[in-house]
Amino acid sequence: MTTTESQDALFARLLEESSNPRQKDSLSKVKKAIDYLDSQRMKISAGAIERYCIDHEWGGPKAQSIRNSKLLTHYVKARAAGQRLEVGGKNTIKKPLIPDETLRAYVQLLEDERDQAIASRRRIERGLRNLPGIPVDEIIRSGFGQQNPVEDKLPTAFRLPSMAREALNIFFDENALESVGLQFYKDRVRHKITFNVLLQKHHVAALRELLQSTDKGSSVNKVVHEG
Repeated sequence: MTTTESQDALFARLLEESSNPRQKDSLSKVKKAIDYLDSQRMKISAGAIERYCIDHEWGGPKAQSIRNSKLLTHYVKARAAGQRLEVGGKNTIKKPLIPDETLRAYVQLLEDERDQAIASRRRIERGLRNLPGIPVDEIIRSGFGQQNPVEDKLPTAFRLPSMAREALNIFFDENALESVGLQFYKDRVRHKITFNVLLQKHHVAALRELLQSTDKGSSVNKVVHEG
């Protein structure tokens, strides 16, 4: 039996053993949260699960509720034990143990938020790298005010691919950004919890300029062809 099969079997068994409908619902939400954390290579913890549930406006289960439930705790520990994360080198400094439980929980909260912010940044970076036909170097230079506007570098017949245009439109959809924990703030893109900035104002302006310039180019080409 593979790891995935054993995890599915454990979930099915715990779901069957639970006679409380509310607990069944909590277990299902916990599984969805853990599946997401595991897919993003983020550490599985009760705090991280709680924030995932809050981001999805589920209202729970809260971290303390997970710790108080033997069934949920058993499932979380089983999934965490089977998780494979990147291991640091031999010279990695070990974190000191924090005796105070409240302080330790707060430090864990900050570490989980940091991991989520890093994962969100990496997803955005992968998405931007996959956009075809975009002169990124020219966009960045134009954002810093150099005399090298994007319009001068775009070929006369340049047309932004439909998938790239769709990706940029999704990027500028505030609801879409909110769904992955990001937000626009003073024309910058930042994480809505940690406030870490992913893209500065000139980066966002450059992307807007690219989208608008290709929109104008498409309109001109359409008029020429119709004429």
